[in-house]
Amino acid sequence: MTALPENWDRDNQGNPKRQASWGSRLDVEQIVWLTAVHEAAHVMVGWQHGMRVRRVWSREIPTEVGRSWTGCVSWDLSCTTSLGYAKMCAAGERAAARYVKELGLWEPEDIDLVRADHDRLSAVEGCGRFGFHIAVDGPAPHGTAGMRWVEVIEATDIDVDTLWADITALTRVLIEREDMTGQDVADLFHRNLPPQAVAEQGAGA
Repeated sequence: MTALPENWDRDNQGNPKRQASWGSRLDVEQIVWLTAVHEAAHVMVGWQHGMRVRRVWSREIPTEVGRSWTGCVSWDLSCTTSLGYAKMCAAGERAAARYVKELGLWEPEDIDLVRADHDRLSAVEGCGRFGFHIAVDGPAPHGTAGMRWVEVIEATDIDVDTLWADITALTRVLIEREDMTGQDVADLFHRNLPPQAVAEQGAGA
């Protein structure tokens, strides 16, 4: 088992990460899949929109009571659109919801099992820095570029459905390996990673 990354309990913006715990109606194997499919969806939808994955991991984490799982995706500086970034953020929750529904176990309270408030916050904050405003409640602000979060979800569902075969393929491998680099993902699909943004290429020279 690989060592946990530093700040494993925080997302890329430093926000606390949600953990999937054994104790729901899902069994251990299903919780493991739920966690991994969430991260795999971030990777594949982000890739679809030009984002270059650096690392993805999904694994059981130490807890004082019971058992819990979490994961994370980190990215190189990439070229994408604000909507592309927002859909990447939403993809984890949407793929997790699809997985539970495909199990035939979906109940209204399962929104709490799959919801990822930290990802929604990342989308709102990240897009907001570039002038693209996401309205969680109510309409998008007049006179600004943006959209409602429910519209982001609807657009993300289309991407998740289109990429579902690749998302599930990556999920299976991620469960086995627990930790993968961007190059590992590229090798899995026999594809090239999206290019790094020019600023990062220069910084690494």
